[in-house]
Amino acid sequence: MNIVIAPDKFRGSLESDEVCEAMAAGVLLAFPEAQITMVPLADGGEGTAKALTRHAGGEFISLMVQDPLGRPIQASYGLTPDHKTAFIEMAAASGLALLSEDERNPDETTSFGTGELINDALARGVDHIILGIGGSATTDGEWVWPPP
Repeated sequence: MNIVIAPDKFRGSLESDEVCEAMAAGVLLAFPEAQITMVPLADGGEGTAKALTRHAGGEFISLMVQDPLGRPIQASYGLTPDHKTAFIEMAAASGLALLSEDERNPDETTSFGTGELINDALARGVDHIILGIGGSATTDGEWVWPPP
């Protein structure tokens, strides 16, 4: 029996690769001879860069950037082995999960930290950027001029 396990994360409890491992363990209890293929997935939010980077056999780059409220945080993105493509997710630097419930105000948040990740990737010479925009705490795309 061949079984493909391809889940997204279970928000707040397990990353997608951890979900794969847990599901595989359960399948093997019921079907010890099963051949399992695990494919951790993500929907563009948290875990997207990790899933793409691992699938590509790439490496992770970590740096200090600003969170949605301008506070310093450590965030990461992935690079393919040839360093030509970067996998960046907004959630890493500008994500909703980085804020407490009372800090979630799109009038106050920014995606500047995501721009810092993009800038770092460009400085490293990437030719392509795959940007996952899920899980964002921002609405920077809504532009009002002049400001109120």
